[in-house]
Amino acid sequence: MRSTTNRRTAAMCCAVLAMAAAAGCSSSKSTDSGDISGAQTAPPSSSPTSSLSPTPTQSAGAPEITLPADYTVAIQFRPGDDAIKKQAADGLSYALRAFNEAEATGDINRPAMVYAYTGTAGAYMNQAVQQLSSRNQTISGADRYYALTLDVKDPKTVVAAYCEDQSKAFPKDKASGKVLTSTPSINDYTDWTTTLTLTDKGVWQVSAAQAEKGSTRCQSAS
Repeated sequence: MRSTTNRRTAAMCCAVLAMAAAAGCSSSKSTDSGDISGAQTAPPSSSPTSSLSPTPTQSAGAPEITLPADYTVAIQFRPGDDAIKKQAADGLSYALRAFNEAEATGDINRPAMVYAYTGTAGAYMNQAVQQLSSRNQTISGADRYYALTLDVKDPKTVVAAYCEDQSKAFPKDKASGKVLTSTPSINDYTDWTTTLTLTDKGVWQVSAAQAEKGSTRCQSAS
């Protein structure tokens, strides 16, 4: 995450935070740039066992998600063959993209957000979107999610742990169109733990989460 131009607040950049989400909170120096090298392509994984997974098929009835042309989300999840894990992973993948859409538009009430989030998770997401919007910023570049593990607590509750690489994700000033880049650092790596719950309508929603910024585990797993 990146100094005062980050997509999350300084208060959310502590070692452990409640659900907030997306680019920049390091002490790295930010610079203004009109474009981003490699922003349209997610960084390749250094792990031979990890490959870019296709975007999960959107569930019937799920709202469409539209992301900015200069922003990509790479989701490299391998949930395995277990049916519950696969469904929960698809729900999480959708929720991550839904939040990115909310950030891009500055609207926490986007249909996809209402569909994908519940409980305390939604409130924290709202704060993160408002912080970005208050600076008249949107998002640009490439975000990557990987190293997923899933723990099925019961048929309607799954705890997901995964990593996020924000080294190529940046805020962008809406007025000027300038991308606020910064030097990559360990603070670009976030270790997430989220709880997914299955609704009576069969939708896996994110209900709670916490994150650890500056994760050496996620940096080494990248």
